[in-house]
Amino acid sequence: IASGGELSRFLLALKVCLAEGNSGVTLIFDEIDRGVGGATADAVGRRLAALAAASIALAASPAVASTPDSSTLVAPKKSGQVVSAWDGAFDYPGLDVAPLVGATDEHTLTIEVPGKKPEKYFKTRAATVHVDLTWEGGSTNDMDLYVYDAEGNEVASSAQGGTENESVTIPVTGPAVYTVEVANWLSAPGTAYSASATLTVTQDAPAPCKKKKGKKGKKKNKKGC
Repeated sequence: IASGGELSRFLLALKVCLAEGNSGVTLIFDEIDRGVGGATADAVGRRLAALAAASIALAASPAVASTPDSSTLVAPKKSGQVVSAWDGAFDYPGLDVAPLVGATDEHTLTIEVPGKKPEKYFKTRAATVHVDLTWEGGSTNDMDLYVYDAEGNEVASSAQGGTENESVTIPVTGPAVYTVEVANWLSAPGTAYSASATLTVTQDAPAPCKKKKGKKGKKKNKKGC
């Protein structure tokens, strides 16, 4: 058992490097979450997850234990919706120093479409992805929502004050990878959040059948009608 944040994280690093010898044991990292948040907490969480593959690892912080850090939405072949959800928490209050103290959290959202020709899929379908963010404490706390594309360009954001949630809707025209960032603008330390992404696909109505007369004057249906 390692006690104290720095000592626990140091022991975690050693155990990850020596993972082959950890099979069948229980490891307790007391206060491993102390003084870390955001990207640092995410890095600690990733290493705990890797270590847990061979042993049982226990930690305390909601930020470290938040799940998952990525998800994939596969568009349905017909009209419909698919949903993914994740949650997390922050150790620090936010304000404009949020990125400096780790008061931001990122989730990688991948959108895939069936078939080998995405452009063909979207010829007869329209799609959007709606990202919703809620948190504990309602309007007494405040978090912001940002979405970036694979090149790091901001494609959507919602940063209203005095609200109980933030949400954005993005048109989808092909396979994509987005980074969904939750920023703790002004929330009490330890405030938890929940987020979800809903991919909605609407398929065009089939074209009406056209009938034409055959050589003998009889009506003949077009193929597929």
